[in-house]
Amino acid sequence: MSIIIFLIILSALIIVHELGHFGVAKYFGIRVDEFGLGYPPRAKKLFSWLGTDFTLNWLPFGGFVKIFGENPTDLETGFPSDSFQYKNRGIQAAVLVAGVVCNFLFAWLIIASGFTAGLPTSNVFELTAMTAHGLGAFLLDAIVGQADLSNVIGPVGLVVLVDDVSKLGLQYLLSFTALISLNLSVINLLPLPALDGGRLLFVIIESITRRPIPAKFFNALNATGFALLILLMILVTVHDVRNIL
Repeated sequence: MSIIIFLIILSALIIVHELGHFGVAKYFGIRVDEFGLGYPPRAKKLFSWLGTDFTLNWLPFGGFVKIFGENPTDLETGFPSDSFQYKNRGIQAAVLVAGVVCNFLFAWLIIASGFTAGLPTSNVFELTAMTAHGLGAFLLDAIVGQADLSNVIGPVGLVVLVDDVSKLGLQYLLSFTALISLNLSVINLLPLPALDGGRLLFVIIESITRRPIPAKFFNALNATGFALLILLMILVTVHDVRNIL
């Protein structure tokens, strides 16, 4: 049951994140080819709305949006007016940070609702600051080879925490969901390839240099960043399993 609750929470937070990208992209006239519930391979196309295919995918957690032209190599014959690359850097930045903003607002909504209902809550700007400080300290330690994985919790550890928190009651589970949402906001803003913050850094560099980053370099950095994130996830998961055993 804990695994199901965790998957529901994670999926909800990722879908909220992707809805941010989707909404802002559509607002500025950028074509969004697909909004996927879960991760590929695709199981079924549910419906189409505003030119976007909404799909159900076999891996039952998370979600994604496929924005036309976000990857420079998608466009070999120039940038159509409804592509991500055609828009100015300010619009591109808005699309990229929209997911982070939605996760933050979602956390704020949960905490504010709990406060209105008279439930014990924490201050959002404080929780965000604590999350950013803790993550920043971990990354600095990682750079000098002194990172302590005991301070990091992966998916397995989160499932255990969800089980513990859910036993305390719904209000505590909602507060825990808000905390995870804030963590996703901060993590996605990190200027690392394969994260929104890394893509945002590319946009900032391009706005300064007034020319696009070469597609091969862009893809190589993204692939490297993604591989490092997977490696970190594996290490954290192994640590979580050892703690449980």
